[in-house]
Amino acid sequence: MLGLLILFLSQLPVDSSRVYLERGIVKEEEGYLATALHQYSRAKDLTNDDKTMARALNGMTSVNITIGRYDSVLAYLEQSKKLDTTAYNLMKNLQVEAKYWQTQNQYDLALTALQSALDYATKLNDRKNMAIILSSMGGIHFSHDPDMNTARGFYNRSIALCDSSQHANILARNYGRLANSYMVESDGVNAEKYLKRARKITDISGNLPLRGYILSSMATLLFGQEKYQEALEFMQETIRIKRELWQLRQRQNDLLNISKPYMMVKDFSKAKKSLDEGLEIGKSLKDIVYLKYFYDRRSMLDSMQGDYRGAYSNLKLAMAYKDSTFSSQHIRDVREVQEKYEAEQKEKTIAEKELEIEHQKYQQALILGASIIAVLMLIVILVIIRTRSRNKLQREREHQNYLRLQTIVKTQEDVQQRIARDLHDGLVQVLGAAKMSLQSVGPDSDRSLLQKHIRSASDIMDEAVTEARSISHQILPYSLLKDGLIAALEELFARSLASFDFDHDGDQLHVNEQTAINIYRIAQELVNNVQKHAESAHVSVSLKASRPQLKFIFSDNGKGYDITKSTTGAGLSNMATRTGLLGGTIEVRSVIGKGTTTELTVPL
Repeated sequence: MLGLLILFLSQLPVDSSRVYLERGIVKEEEGYLATALHQYSRAKDLTNDDKTMARALNGMTSVNITIGRYDSVLAYLEQSKKLDTTAYNLMKNLQVEAKYWQTQNQYDLALTALQSALDYATKLNDRKNMAIILSSMGGIHFSHDPDMNTARGFYNRSIALCDSSQHANILARNYGRLANSYMVESDGVNAEKYLKRARKITDISGNLPLRGYILSSMATLLFGQEKYQEALEFMQETIRIKRELWQLRQRQNDLLNISKPYMMVKDFSKAKKSLDEGLEIGKSLKDIVYLKYFYDRRSMLDSMQGDYRGAYSNLKLAMAYKDSTFSSQHIRDVREVQEKYEAEQKEKTIAEKELEIEHQKYQQALILGASIIAVLMLIVILVIIRTRSRNKLQREREHQNYLRLQTIVKTQEDVQQRIARDLHDGLVQVLGAAKMSLQSVGPDSDRSLLQKHIRSASDIMDEAVTEARSISHQILPYSLLKDGLIAALEELFARSLASFDFDHDGDQLHVNEQTAINIYRIAQELVNNVQKHAESAHVSVSLKASRPQLKFIFSDNGKGYDITKSTTGAGLSNMATRTGLLGGTIEVRSVIGKGTTTELTVPL
């Protein structure tokens, strides 16, 4: 009888696409991403059912995001939503979309997508997905919100929805995340308590991705306790797991973490190897957050080894990525949508504290500035008294004061010329105005005059902060990092020149990052000169690679100038310095009435 039943069941039609889909889901949960992607692809190719197709597209997109392939993500997600408009599919679709926005450092969009997914899960009473979504929201707040209580609130809400027998892995991940939040606050006792709970679950479940995550957290705890060798053993194991599972994004985090204990035990070669591997992953994923961390850690490593030139170079690269990272203000904005009243009150408190801190900073800066001015004024008074003691004529005294003023101005000019290599005219002029405002206050000035000038100086310093922020964003354009030199130059010319043509090698041009940055800076200087002096109607630019050298030619048809009378200046000096760093040569030719041509030759 049993044999007949088995025979009957074996004759039933099997939807192979559904089998592949379920296998893909299991393999993705187990962390075997290459296998999961293959299973999802097979399900997509074999199915004629819209719902199966939609879920397969969601699965393929999720895996591709994890391994750093973003080309078709949004297209697949849109197609999935059109194929299956049920609440369940839209919920899963939004979870994958949030995962994508998080990898692109668009955390406000990620939180918005997760909140919408949570609304669907709540309507479906899907406790498992509600727990997963809440845990993901807590993870974003953990990474980018200094208040760990917010992240723990999401984790605890997730834990409350979990059944220990059905959702053990979700529980373990939440315990691990809670432990990490306590480690941020240096609470090792609570961190160790939750990590032990998480490890008990992973030892039973055998889930590799989760085991790797918990081992990584344990290593971090041991490192904080200065148990470096034990920490290294855990970290090496978790990196091995993530290599096996093809988890690039998670591995780069562990490579960054393991470099620190290697540095502490002075195994600099392994530290460098870990950072180099992490940098390659970060570049392949275009993860500007981790690139900033890796370059910062490389700077620290170079400094420990006495390579201060390398340390300075890597620190500059780290700072270039800093302004592109996530703003905590976006987190607060999204939180307002979730809990308006509480978030509004919290934001108000934070704003008041920040205002108080800024006010204290301004007060300190004004006190320091006033002290410096007072010292300078005392010196001037002493000089005047000494001059009077020599019984010279009034005209001689005035002449001496004039000479001293010339000396002060000349000294200021020398300092400004050094600073102008990178900042040029803007910030220095604003700070100069602040200085003059403070100088006008003497030791005998009445209180109202003093307050007036302090308020004036404060306003000017606000302007200086704005100017400094503007300059900092111009230090390294994002398009140069993302799309390369050609795209960055085209953006610069389109934004700054009324008429131009640009002849270049396109995709055939390949230069290293340092060369690209310096060529871009020289181009900025040339554009600035055209805007200020050339009165040019048209600019022609050529960038061609002819090995073993690269030629950059910038010509305008402006009014030109006598080059024999204009051989110095901050702009020319800056271009010459950058050319020297590249080991190249620069030649400027100009004819009055016919324009100016600058030719830069750089070895490849």
